[in-house]
This record gives sequence, C-alpha cells and structure tokens, in this order.
Amino acid sequence: MSLADDPDPENLTAANKPAVVDVDGAGNVYVAAAKVHDNGWLWLKQWDGQTLKLPPHRVQAIQYIQTERYGERDADGFMPERIADEDWRRRAREMTAETADADGIGEAVVADD
Repeated sequence: MSLADDPDPENLTAANKPAVVDVDGAGNVYVAAAKVHDNGWLWLKQWDGQTLKLPPHRVQAIQYIQTERYGERDADGFMPERIADEDWRRRAREMTAETADADGIGEAVVADD
C-alpha cells in the first residue's frame, strides 16, 4: 500500500489502527492510523491517504477505535478486519478522497513544529 492509497474501513491492513486524536488547536481528528514514535511524535494517516506527524505537545489524547474480524478466511487463513461500529465505518467512508465534502471534513491537520 502506497502513501497515496486510501485506507478501507471494511478491509483494514495491519498498519491501520483507527483512532480519534485530540489535537491541541484542532479538536478531535478521526484517522485511519495513529502510531507514537520513540521520540514522542505521533504519525497519522488520514482516511484520504495523507500522512503527517505531530509533535508531542500538540497531542492531548489518543482513543483507538475497536476493530473486528469477519467474513470468510482468505487463502492464508486470515479473515478481513474492519471497524466494529457501523457509524465509525460510515464516517470513515465519508472522509475518503472520493467522497470528502467541500465543507472541510477530512481536512489535514498541519504540524507547526
């Protein structure tokens, strides 16, 4: 998966850990993946495929969204993984590049450091 690929809320990869991040000055941001690096910076991947990093002082909290395995096993014996809650899945679909509204839903949060 390249950085330009949009994450799929119905078929998450191992790298996708959906979360709501409370960003100082921007409020709650719903992302496809959030990973804290050893230096404290937070790496984010948005639902439209964009990535960014935030310094530790900009992050107030991270709440990971529950996922679930469902459906048929693939050739390797794995079942697809998706966001467990239908409302969160719907929100993620709305935030992908193809369906993002002009009102700013899914807009990037920019680090200032």
